Amino acid sequence: MSSGVRVFGEQRGAALGDYDEDGRVDLVVTQNGPTTRLYHNIGAIPGLRVRLKGLPGNPSGIGAMLRMVFKNHQGSAREIHAGSGYWSQDGLVQVMSTPATPESLWVRWPGGRVTTTPIPANSKEITVDAEGKLISKR
Repeated sequence: MSSGVRVFGEQRGAALGDYDEDGRVDLVVTQNGPTTRLYHNIGAIPGLRVRLKGLPGNPSGIGAMLRMVFKNHQGSAREIHAGSGYWSQDGLVQVMSTPATPESLWVRWPGGRVTTTPIPANSKEITVDAEGKLISKR
């Protein structure tokens, strides 16, 4: 499979994030000399945007592992991390793939606590706290 992204020159950093909040992961690449490039994803099927609200001292939930739970299986794992490359960091809002209707969000928080949060139907974005409580949905 090919991404279709080709960047010539001396790259310095790259980061992924949904900059326009459309449920598709976009790519930003910086280079030594030329201007920063934004690759706006317009072709992917939108996923569910997930934002974690961690405990004081780690309000973004850095180190948490997330999985979507579907009727008959779990989706792939995603970890929230800080400092993803040379002078770059991926977005903290995770865009989770939804090949089927998700039932819940499974999160293993830093320290080992596990929560499972039901996902309301037709959600495009949810925010979940460290207790597994749904704070907001859109």
